[in-house]
Amino acid sequence: MLKEKAKILGLDYGDQRVGVALASKDSMAAPYLVLKNKSFDFLLAELKKIIESEEIEAIVVGLPHSLSGQVNQRLLTTEKFVERLREKINLEIFTVDEQYTSKLYTQQGVTKDLDKYAATAILETWLEQNKNA
Repeated sequence: MLKEKAKILGLDYGDQRVGVALASKDSMAAPYLVLKNKSFDFLLAELKKIIESEEIEAIVVGLPHSLSGQVNQRLLTTEKFVERLREKINLEIFTVDEQYTSKLYTQQGVTKDLDKYAATAILETWLEQNKNA
């Protein structure tokens, strides 16, 4: 169980880019930045820097489930990323369904750095689902 003021990192994992958002358990999520997905080791190093500088206590990663419920390649790739993160980072790592997170912002006209806004929506979804936990 996370304490009330715990800082949480939200991630929208993609093959090209990873959107990053920040929040504390008792506040709204905010877009933070977009990382290029050069390699797992590159992402791990960058995430460790953010975790240290922002004093992160947990991570939430969006899982791209398909509308039909079928397993898709993006889901498998993201699950593998989460598995590897859990091996390398000693923090609680949660997952949440990320359906419609990008669509929410594209409908609002956001095109630049969409990934960090998708990460914000992912983190907001998790915060809403866990607000009484």
